[in-house]
Parts: sequence; structure tokens; C-alpha cells
Amino acid sequence: MWWWYIPLHDDVMSVGIVRPFDELFVGNREHEQIYNHELENCPEVKRRVSMGTRCEKYFATKDYSYRASRNAGEGWVLVGDAYGFLDPLYSSGVLLALKGRATGGGRDLQRDWRPMTTSAAALGKWASEFNVGMERMRRLVVEYYEGFSFGRFVKNNPHLKGHLTDLLIGNLFNDRVAEVFPVMDKMKADAAAAAAAANPATA
Repeated sequence: MWWWYIPLHDDVMSVGIVRPFDELFVGNREHEQIYNHELENCPEVKRRVSMGTRCEKYFATKDYSYRASRNAGEGWVLVGDAYGFLDPLYSSGVLLALKGRATGGGRDLQRDWRPMTTSAAALGKWASEFNVGMERMRRLVVEYYEGFSFGRFVKNNPHLKGHLTDLLIGNLFNDRVAEVFPVMDKMKADAAAAAAAANPATA
């Protein structure tokens, strides 16, 4: 569970909580009730918001990640959030937007803008490499929300600490960092097998 506290404009702050859906929405509570209940459990956020006045309704969303099915067509290309958005957890949005603009769609437009290069194939050829990096970041986000222990991962696999660090700081487009994922899968499978052995009735 975590809170966001994001400055917008005109002294407005966006404040909200992220938590598993089945925990946050237990019972038949209104959004305002949920927010106030969670606020009582976080004194620091409560202290901060007490200085202000609510200026909007309470909103909830279940999943705001998305990716367009196409990144380009005849005469157009999608980059940045127009193409896809993951999650604010690792602050990957700016990184991916700049990657798409500087070394992807934007670069191709600057370098290849000629009458014969406005096809979907020409404008969208950067997407395959970009999607690989985006998927690697998506995997980290999913693992975090599912409770994967990155600390235990590093303790058990110190030789992969550098690769994991590279992923977390945004070095998503170097294929060697992908070595962490099969090890993660095995670690999760071993944990699931151990849990099933300890509780055979739930297996």
C-alpha cells in the first residue's frame, strides 16, 4: 500500500492511495469513507492534507495501465503517453516517453521525413525494441504489487543485483538485464510449491 502526493497547478495537490482492490473496497463503503479510513492510518499524509481544502470529488479506478494496439499508421505515429502508460510506481513514464521520442518515433520523423517514409511500417519500426523495454518495466510493477520480495531476490542472487538495479533505474533496453526474470519465476515457483506442501488442503 502506498500514497501519492502530487503537486498540480494553482496550489492544488492530487492525493490518493494505492492498495489491492479486494482490501480497499471491502464492504459497501463510499469512496469518501474509504479515503478517510485510510487517512486515519497514515498520520503524515493526514497532517499534510489537513492544511488544505478538498476541491474535487473522490474518484477510484481499478487499472489505468494501457498500451495502444498500433503505434503508427499512414502519416501518424504515437509516442509517450499517447502510445502507452504503465504505472507511476517506478516513475517510468518520463523515461519511456523520452525513449519513444528521442530514439524512437521522434528520431525517425526527424531523420526520415520524406514522402516515401510516412507509411505505418516506416514510422512504427521503433516499436518492437521499445515494447521489449516497456514489458520489462511492466513486469517489475506487477511483481511489486503481487508482493514479490526484491530484497530476498538480491540476497539469494547477489550476482544479479546489478541487473536488477539497472532495470529499476531504467536501463530497460539492454538484453542482459532480462536474466533476472527466469530466476524470479523459479523463486516464485519454489515459494508456491513450499506453500502448497505446508498447506495441502489449499493446493
